[in-house]
Amino acid sequence: MSQLSQFCRTLSSIAASQNIRFLVVAKGNKEWALEVSDAFYLIYPNRLFCGEPLQSENPSIPFKKAKQWLGRECQMLTVNGHRGVDAQALGALSGTVVGGGILLLLLPNDWFEQCDSNFDRRLCQLLQQPGVIMLEAGAALPPLPRSHETDIIKPSHGGVADPQSASTCGAPLRFGAVTSCQVGAVEAVRRVVTGHRKRPLVLTADRGRGKSAALGLAAASLLAEREIKIVVTAPSYLASQTVFRHVAEQFGLEFTDQKRLEVGKGSIVFVAPDVLLSELPSADFVMVDEAAAIPAPVLTALLGEFNRIAFSSTVHGYEGTGRGFAVKFRQQLDTVMPQWRAFEMQQAIRWADHDPLEKWIFNALLLDAEVSCEGLDPKTADYELLDKAQLLDSPNLLSSLFGLLINAHYQTSPADLVNLLDDDSLHIWVCRNSDRVLGCCLIVDEGGFTDELARQIQLGTRRPRGHLLAQSLAAHVGILEAAVQHSGRVLRIAVHPDFQQQGIGQKLLACVRQWGQARYDFLGTSFGYVPELLNFWRRAGYQAVRLGLQKDASSGYPSLLCVQPLGHSSRQWFPKARVFFSAGLLANACEAFSDMPAAELLPLLVDALSCQGGGAPLASDWVDEQLSIYCQGGLGYELVLPALQQYLLQRLANAERPSELATFSLPVAKVIQRQSWHQIVQCYQLAGRKEAEQRLRAVIRADIQKNFIARSES
Repeated sequence: MSQLSQFCRTLSSIAASQNIRFLVVAKGNKEWALEVSDAFYLIYPNRLFCGEPLQSENPSIPFKKAKQWLGRECQMLTVNGHRGVDAQALGALSGTVVGGGILLLLLPNDWFEQCDSNFDRRLCQLLQQPGVIMLEAGAALPPLPRSHETDIIKPSHGGVADPQSASTCGAPLRFGAVTSCQVGAVEAVRRVVTGHRKRPLVLTADRGRGKSAALGLAAASLLAEREIKIVVTAPSYLASQTVFRHVAEQFGLEFTDQKRLEVGKGSIVFVAPDVLLSELPSADFVMVDEAAAIPAPVLTALLGEFNRIAFSSTVHGYEGTGRGFAVKFRQQLDTVMPQWRAFEMQQAIRWADHDPLEKWIFNALLLDAEVSCEGLDPKTADYELLDKAQLLDSPNLLSSLFGLLINAHYQTSPADLVNLLDDDSLHIWVCRNSDRVLGCCLIVDEGGFTDELARQIQLGTRRPRGHLLAQSLAAHVGILEAAVQHSGRVLRIAVHPDFQQQGIGQKLLACVRQWGQARYDFLGTSFGYVPELLNFWRRAGYQAVRLGLQKDASSGYPSLLCVQPLGHSSRQWFPKARVFFSAGLLANACEAFSDMPAAELLPLLVDALSCQGGGAPLASDWVDEQLSIYCQGGLGYELVLPALQQYLLQRLANAERPSELATFSLPVAKVIQRQSWHQIVQCYQLAGRKEAEQRLRAVIRADIQKNFIARSES
């Protein structure tokens, strides 16, 4: 047996004896990567490979598809970093490695000497710290980590149990749990059903703690002892699959990804969040798994509809963090159901506590970055634009900044960390005391397109990646100049929760405005609309120019686009954008926005009517401009509705012969009478909404062309 093979076997024995996982780096060429991989392959039969395969015949997972493997388990994960290390994939798949396993990271010989990004330079530093096993081609093997005796009890699932999880005689734990912490979680879930009504539970845990399993074990125990209908909801069935698998196992059933199980004295069924709210099925108990990934308005609505409900969320995860969810949702619970309960699972199950791989991943991707009050004083804080090198040179500053972003928004993920360090188009303004951040504002460069590309964006034939603000103004408002000019979009703004409502956010935006004068033609932002946020942005000088037609998937609210002109060029088109916003909001209030609560619509209506020209008919040249874009395939029914309505009424008023009116039947039915698309499809015997919209556009296009020809001949 070679020295390398012996080393790998001993290392795996140490990992197995302590039920921990190691990060192993194979630094060298492809041949060395294959040699190290083969040595470990003989030890671990259950393996995953992520990245470009070393050999074409070997199965591998592309970095972009790593998310599909969440919830699975392996003994060995190999990540090929020869063409770069993908932070999202690394964070996603590291949690699939069970105790006793390894994560093998393959890196080329010159990677440490030629890191070409700040994120890679940071990884380079972290990979050379104690705890990382470095296997370098042509170099001596490193010393093995010490093997310590442990009293950890290994359960049959291959995970690790709490040393206090079983009695001295080895009696199994209640409910089929693996740790005493999981027993406590199951009991907390059960109390939602067995205790008083309107006392919801918030169950939180890091990955690998058995949170979803606890939900499944609690459900199984309830189904075994009482007649009960349990509904499980989550962002997707895949996210809650573990719940159903544990229920099936407790009843000795074969699990084949069933979304409904009739077991014991009742049933458990998966229902998507939107369906759950729209259909309101009968349910004695509702479990909401991965609640942080469900829009807050949906969670609040569920609270109002179901008296016995439990929410669970991952605290630190590659997809984003549950910290922001926990802070904001708990505030809501304090108001709506003040007797709610919380339970946090801390004991690991799939690996031992203080696991080396988990510690390294959390540090490398800052998944556990937190906000702290230590050393913070707004009176002595400095407001400044950070350089990327400052973040790389000061780990505490980077951690404080990222912790603030994590606390403010649940979707903050490793990809955001990469962007903070490497994206040259992303700029970071902070309010800070030394390396402690009280507030931050992230701004991204947008626009600057050529006239030709801007025109294609306006007509909907091109959608370059990114540039949300510039593209929306061109494609949804019809302002071509906004895509040609240079703009700065405020991507995120966050203030430490203990120092909010003290003017820090407004002062940050004032700094951004002053700094942006020499850089941008205008500033803008997009956020899930709630009246409080509109007031905040208006105080900073931003005004609404577009309300999204659909609810944002992450916030649950329609997106509101706001703009602040900085120079003469943007002030030329800004009044037109405001009038289009006003006209569009008024025209769509009884159709696209009819479901919005009146209390939320009112502030928008007041704002829309306050702009100069708001509520008045559109200028004829503006109508012609919008209809020209519409006839060429741009905009859309809701976006061009004010211009369509005005054009049709004028055409009907000026029609000289009754025969001219025959072609306007469908446009009148839709634009003037506001019949639903379903009615239009039925009445005109069309295939669906898409064909109905095409027919409407064709009628308007033909009429405009006919009038143009008639005017030319006269």
